[in-house]
Amino acid sequence: MNKIYDKLILAVAALLLAGGVALYLQQSGATPSVSDTVNVQTADNPYKVVPITPSKSVDANWPEVTAQPSGPKWIYDVFTPPKIYVDLNTGEFSADPPVKVAPPVPFGVYLAGIERKPYRIQLEGYIEEDRSDSSKTLLLMFDEEAQKQVRARPGDDVERADFKLLSFDIDRKRDSNNNIEITAKATILDQRTGEEVVLTHGERRYDSGVTVIIRSEEDSSYTQEISEVPTEFEGPNGQYTLQEINLEESSVTVEKHAVEGEEAEIRVLRVQSAPSSTPPVNRVPAKETQPDQNDVFDLMF
Repeated sequence: MNKIYDKLILAVAALLLAGGVALYLQQSGATPSVSDTVNVQTADNPYKVVPITPSKSVDANWPEVTAQPSGPKWIYDVFTPPKIYVDLNTGEFSADPPVKVAPPVPFGVYLAGIERKPYRIQLEGYIEEDRSDSSKTLLLMFDEEAQKQVRARPGDDVERADFKLLSFDIDRKRDSNNNIEITAKATILDQRTGEEVVLTHGERRYDSGVTVIIRSEEDSSYTQEISEVPTEFEGPNGQYTLQEINLEESSVTVEKHAVEGEEAEIRVLRVQSAPSSTPPVNRVPAKETQPDQNDVFDLMF
């Protein structure tokens, strides 16, 4: 009996489903067939082809540009790592360039000194016996050639030093603070040249000439003494010309002549001592050293 009821229920369900599908088709209308076509009309203004103007090619002359160095010592490129070293004594780092560069040609000479020859008679001091009578003043002179002191009074003829003391004058002036400024001058007759020379107390008098001493960094035995400008001279590294002497700044201007492969170079040289050789630095590659991390951090400060 149960099977008959199940079949009846299934048949009723099938009829209800078929009736629902038929009702849906009636309400939605007929389904268009595949053969039906859609008639599409163009607008009143149909699409017009717009012509494309061809571009004009322009020939450009690109100049040859080479990479500009960042400085005379900058020779590194993208793939040129340097060799880094660490000084075991100081902990400082240094590096060798990956490409060996020829060292610059040294200038070759340096200024060792500028000497002015002192005048052969100097005024060292004086002793006033009577301020109202300068002829009674005793002057203390110094003979540079004999390296000895000479005493004389105005009017004395000092034959052993070849001069005559003509006069001695003292000028006393007061400044704004009522301080006394004293200027003492002695006038002598140089019996060698026949000229009158004024000597001022407290000021060393020099002859008009000057001597420049040039030495070489490469040859310690090389010495050149020059008293006039311009003067050409030969050094271990080429030909030079002393162009100017500046006594105020204790400097000279020297030109190194051009040679094949080198241009002329002009430098202002100032008095310096002979260059000293420094001991070699104990360097090892940084990658071979394993310092303590705390020590490396301390070296940065």
